[in-house]
Amino acid sequence: HAAAQKAIRHATMDAEQQFNTLLSVAEECLDESSLRKLLEAKPDSFVAYDGFEPSGRMHIAQGIFKAVNVNKITKSGGTFLFWVADWFALMNDKMGGDLEKIKVVGEYLQEVWTAAGMNHMGTRVKFILCSECITGQAEKYWLQVLDVARRFNVTRIKKCCQIMGRLENSLSSAQILYPLMQCADIFFLNADICQLGLDQRKVNTLALEYCSKVNRKIKPVILSHHMLMGLKQGQAKMSKSDPDSAIFMEDSAEDVCRKIKNSYCPTAIEGDDAKPTSNDMLKNPCLDYIQNILFNIDNFKFQIPSYSLSDDLAKLSIDDALSSTTTAFNKVYASYQEVFDAFISGEMTTEELKCGLIYALNTLLQPIRTHFTQNERAKTILAQIVQWKKEGTVKSNNGDIAPILPEGITSNATVITLPLCSHEMITLTQVVNVAQAIAQNSTADRPIVLLEPDWASFATNSLLDMKIIHKYYALFEFGVKCALSELGVTEAKYQILKQSELILNAPSEYWLCVMNAGRSHMLNDIMGESLEDSDGSGNIVHRLMRVADVTALKPTVLATQLDDLVTTAAGVSGVEVVELNAVDLRLKAEKEIGDLNFEYLINDTDKVAKSKMKKSFCEPGNVEFCPAIEFVKVFRSSNFEVVRTPENGGNVTYTDPAQLSADFKSEKLHPGDLKSAVGESILIGLLSKLDGGIKESKELKDALKGLKALEKKAAKAKK
Repeated sequence: HAAAQKAIRHATMDAEQQFNTLLSVAEECLDESSLRKLLEAKPDSFVAYDGFEPSGRMHIAQGIFKAVNVNKITKSGGTFLFWVADWFALMNDKMGGDLEKIKVVGEYLQEVWTAAGMNHMGTRVKFILCSECITGQAEKYWLQVLDVARRFNVTRIKKCCQIMGRLENSLSSAQILYPLMQCADIFFLNADICQLGLDQRKVNTLALEYCSKVNRKIKPVILSHHMLMGLKQGQAKMSKSDPDSAIFMEDSAEDVCRKIKNSYCPTAIEGDDAKPTSNDMLKNPCLDYIQNILFNIDNFKFQIPSYSLSDDLAKLSIDDALSSTTTAFNKVYASYQEVFDAFISGEMTTEELKCGLIYALNTLLQPIRTHFTQNERAKTILAQIVQWKKEGTVKSNNGDIAPILPEGITSNATVITLPLCSHEMITLTQVVNVAQAIAQNSTADRPIVLLEPDWASFATNSLLDMKIIHKYYALFEFGVKCALSELGVTEAKYQILKQSELILNAPSEYWLCVMNAGRSHMLNDIMGESLEDSDGSGNIVHRLMRVADVTALKPTVLATQLDDLVTTAAGVSGVEVVELNAVDLRLKAEKEIGDLNFEYLINDTDKVAKSKMKKSFCEPGNVEFCPAIEFVKVFRSSNFEVVRTPENGGNVTYTDPAQLSADFKSEKLHPGDLKSAVGESILIGLLSKLDGGIKESKELKDALKGLKALEKKAAKAKK
């Protein structure tokens, strides 16, 4: 009967207390009704998460402020997951993108939170290393990322890039991956609450939009905490790049005194005589610290010590300066509003406000300082990070990591990349191009690998699922076999490698290669001229994945529909790039909407084949565009017979396509005779093999049925 029992309320709080405590964490909640429903359903088992880049120094908002907020969440019955985002720090080039250094910084941050008084470490507060967790569940995670990517265009994802502090026109390709992965994290971790800063609002709302797109009924609750102002005038938020814009967790007492002493602390609204009624109007960073850090702590009281800013605090004993038993206090305030009112009225001077703030901040930071001087592990970690800072940042590619090939697949092969799976039926042109590439390379003394881009297909088309993608390629590969037979190639040997097999063989190495490729190339370079901001962002991921594919396979010859951008970006030299669109078997020069006779499909019957050829473009004397002649060049270049009545010149055999073209151009060969010969001697044989093979195979029949259903689904989606 356990499943039927109502959820048990957290023992220390009632529902309203839980709700109000969680709301106190956030400056903005999206949305409150969902939060109430969550607490009704999971009062003692909800999961909140925040991700952090191990990027070096930790400021007071990330340290004290975060510790206080996490304690409120765990006190309310939640579990808090810290997503240690080492791969995100890599994409943002933190610590030079050196993963080993990034991991050490992650350990440093955990030491800070321990010393700052974060409760339930290891029980209700858990730290999850992004790279290890993702690698352990690679298929689940990366398909989630690709699903997000294919549902939003580049324009929408660019809008999220301010989460990394980047401008749209200065983005590397890796920085498009960042918001896609951050959005996927929420669903991968099964987070009920996203408890990040307001600066992450755009990617959090992206997650809500994603839920709507995939008809996900239960959406995460967004609790966005306040972003502390910078200490200098005009700084809307703190900056790690400006050491004097914030108080950092390892700052000495003297550092805190100096920074607060020099901080911007207005008593009136600049350029306005109106009396401020809130700090939103005044924009005073000292009051911001007092309101959002100090009075966020239970039972806090703001005390103004008797010493002044002119005192040399560096000479004072830190224990004496921070001891409430030895320090005299002139005034004590029990609430932020009391402090604000006293300051605005002039009852409290700027010097008194700053002295009280210095005292309170040093009181909070002293346990952290003590921890990093007395705890040997913490001391060692901090010393290492300080040394790295002194040495400066050198960009790392983490040993130029390359994906690892599955067993049996060798490098330096001829790699033929199959077209991306589409919601349209496979064409004869597509399979013949691949078959011809195999035929042309079958005599070379190197293996041939057909690369099936199943995951890239998933990333670029929101109508597809992995089942239909694999059905598509089963049909495609059968079509290639039939085309090879018609080309007279009976002993061609080739291997088929699914992109997913390559990825999952060593997922960490593969995606690190993707990230490094993205870090090394600007977004505009990867997009080139063929992609626009209105295109799906999955196309960017697809191109970076192709770079990883090429890096892994190191082909001698690469036959692909992409240009040499792939090999250039991968840094692979000496690769012969072959365009995979050499054969053009279109039946008309231009396709009109709804034209079913534009080209041959691999499921066309003999009857349909004859009808399409009869209706194909074949203007007398025109050899510039003549589909029938193209078929002869591909399939019967050395022996093609045209059967005619004696009145029309009798039968004629061509052993050279050039002679056939000459006769057609001079109109010695009639279009009707040419098209009839192509239909009888080439098309019927090829399409009969395709049709017969599909009918004999349950797997292929099922695949064809699935593709037809997909076509209908796509047509319906357009309406």
